[in-house]
Order: sequence, then C-alpha cells, then structure tokens
Amino acid sequence: MNLTLLQQIARYIAQFKKIYFCKRIDDNVFLLNLENTLFYIDLARGNSGIYCIEREILGVKSFNAPMDLKLREYCTNATLTDCHTDGNNRILCLHFLAKSSYKSESFCLEFEFTGKFTNAILLNQKRVVIEALRHLPNAKRPLQVGRILPKLPQQTRALELLQDSKNVDSQNINKAFLCELFTRHCAQKLESAKAQAQKNLDSKKLVLEKSLQNLPDKNELEHLSEQSALFARCILAHLHEIEPTSIYASHIFLEQNLDSLNPTESKTLQIPIPKEIASFSDLAQYYFLLSKKYAKKAQNLHLQIENLQDSLRFLDSQKALIQKATSLEELKIFTPQKQSGKKNDKKSGTAFEVFFIAGVKVGVGKNASQNIALLKAASAEDIWLHVRDVPSSHMILFCGKAKVAESVLQKAGQILIELCGIKGGNLSVDYTKRKFVKITQGANVVYAKYQRLEFKS
Repeated sequence: MNLTLLQQIARYIAQFKKIYFCKRIDDNVFLLNLENTLFYIDLARGNSGIYCIEREILGVKSFNAPMDLKLREYCTNATLTDCHTDGNNRILCLHFLAKSSYKSESFCLEFEFTGKFTNAILLNQKRVVIEALRHLPNAKRPLQVGRILPKLPQQTRALELLQDSKNVDSQNINKAFLCELFTRHCAQKLESAKAQAQKNLDSKKLVLEKSLQNLPDKNELEHLSEQSALFARCILAHLHEIEPTSIYASHIFLEQNLDSLNPTESKTLQIPIPKEIASFSDLAQYYFLLSKKYAKKAQNLHLQIENLQDSLRFLDSQKALIQKATSLEELKIFTPQKQSGKKNDKKSGTAFEVFFIAGVKVGVGKNASQNIALLKAASAEDIWLHVRDVPSSHMILFCGKAKVAESVLQKAGQILIELCGIKGGNLSVDYTKRKFVKITQGANVVYAKYQRLEFKS
C-alpha cells in the first residue's frame, strides 16, 4: 500500500461523519460503509489496499469470529471523529464514538498495511486491544486482547515519500478515483478466475453433451422391448417340451409360429440364456421383465433428453453470470468450492445446484427432476423463490427459522433470473415459506402468502 496514497485516502475519509457499518466479506477483506460510500479494504498480505465500490458485495460466507461480533457491536451507526495515518507508518486510524444505551465511548479501528504484516485492530481510547483480525501474542510487538498495543516506531522515508508524491499528488482522491483503482486492482485476478471457472463449466458441458449423444434411440428400445416379449412368449409356449438340462447352454433355439392359422409358417429364434438363470420358467420371467424395462426406458426417454437439455441451458446461463461478475467475492458465489468429507446426493442427475450467499445455503434446480428433488429437500420454514409466470428453475434458501437479510433475498432473486436465462422487461420473483408451496404434479406448484421482488433487466 502506497504511503502517500494512504495519507490522502485518510484525508478523504476524514470528511465523513457517520460509520453505518464495518464488516468482513471475505477472509481478509472488510467493507466499510461511510454514509453509503462503500470502502473495500483488502488486507491480503503483500497485496493490500483501500478502494471504493459502487454497490455492496455479498460474500459467500457469514463471518462470526470475535472480531466480527465486536465490529457489529461498536461500529454500527457510530460517529466518525477523525481519520489519519500513524505518521509515516502505513496504518490507517479511524477514531469514532460508539453509542451505548447510557453513554458514548471513544474507540479506534486501525487497519495495518505494513507489507506482509497486515491486520485490523479494534482499540479503546487507552490503546487496549478489544479484538483483532490476527492475534500475535509472541511477536516482537505483542498483540493480545486486553493488553495495551505499543505503537510502531516511526520510519524515515523521505526518499519514498518524494517518489510517492510524484505518482499520487496530482490525483484527486475521491470515490470515482478509488472505484477506478478497484477495477484495476481486481482486473487481472478476476479475469484469471473467470477463465478457470469457464473452463470448469466447459468440462461439465462436455460431459452432458456426451451423455445426450449416447442416449439410446427410441425405436431401438421399442424393438428390444418387443423382441424380449417375443422371447418370453416363445419360451412359455415350448416350456413343456424343453429339456431341463438345456438351461446350462449359452443359447436355446426355439420355433416361433408367425401365423396362428398356418402352423407351417415359423422361424427359429436364438434366445440367449444368462448364467444366473436356473430354470426356463425363470428365463421367461427374465425376458418379460426385460421387455417392461426397455418399454419404460423408451417411454421416459423424452424426459431424459429434456433434463439434459435444461442442464445445458442452465450451464450456459451460469457461464453468462460468471462473465458479469465484478469482484472475486461475487465470483465465489457462482463457483462454489467442493466441500471435502461431505457426500454429494447426486443420483441420476436429480441433485440440485448449491451455492452460498453471505452464509445462507441456496439450492437451484437445473431441470424438472432437480426442481422436484429441491422441493422435497426443503423444510417447512425454508424460503422458496420462483420467477413469476415463467416456467423455470425453483430456488430454495435453506435458512430454517433464521431471518434472511433483504440484501440476500435481492441477490438470490437476481441470480435466479440470470440462471433462468430470462432477458428483457420488468420481472417479478415471488417468494414464500416452503410450507405455503403445494406440489400439484411433477415440479408444478401452487403457492400462497407470498411476497414479491421486482427487477428490471
């Protein structure tokens, strides 16, 4: 983090009077809301910085570590009294008043950008550590809750400051400038992550396309069903005259009459005998069951084709959504990491897509089968979402009785519209608790006691 730039950002932040909130949106990223101006504070070691963003970013996880809880307690609707750097150290100090029910107290939130030793530290006015992102009790400068944090010695950096001034002094530090910095900061990493995500989806798409190509032909399935039924009827017709020991052969040859009025017209059938069959009555039963199996496959083939085609369309929508991602945190929502040690319930393509928004598990059906599986997996208190008047994917927020933030609902609705590939016009997403959704047939439902989200696309 450039020292002169940090000093100028500190002067810009000092103009604000109110801290609406400060929270973590990724492992090393904080979102600071000053009067609805959003500061994106990246404390990644070796690549830290402060930027502005146009809209709030919802991360994958919800953070509830002690530092996160203290930030909610002290930094929500607090009064900002001052902002400065710690002299020539790359440490941003935000002084603020936190109002409790009976008094106001002064605190300081420090963001350290000192190379590989980045940190966020909450202190009281006597510099006693309340909480920190990283605890360093055994370091040369010990950082421990309940202990006074000594200040870093000042660095003499006249040459560095002069060089920094040439690069930064001419810039007007404002929201637009910091938003542009954020775009440049994320560009390379974001494009690389997008390329990897697109590659993963292309691999999934290839598997689905091969599955679609390898589906059997309906006419062939119907022929196999008729042939198996013919084998079964022929075996039963000759059951009284077949030698029982013939069951140990690999095939049996039987005459099948082609015309019941003319017994002389017949043809010889070569019927395979599976090794596990013990008698010819079992063999007849085997071919009757096989005939039913082929008939059912032929009957349901169109459903398999529809499900695979729906899954392919869903992947295309997912790729478009990834391409629109404006931050790594947003991209992580659309490209969830596989969780080791947990079994996936994918069976015959009936599992549904799962991702997380701010710690809330979200399920989306890619096709009719997955919509049914999703509805069955949801509990009564979970939230169900669907694009109004459009046959499309169902979505479930697996939240139980926990209250879901409006921002999470809005993000979920937006993602649902994008994943359904719906474009143009004003769109509505209805949502209600799962217990108010009744399945009528297949994945078709009726629902009541719903609320509505409005979107313009």
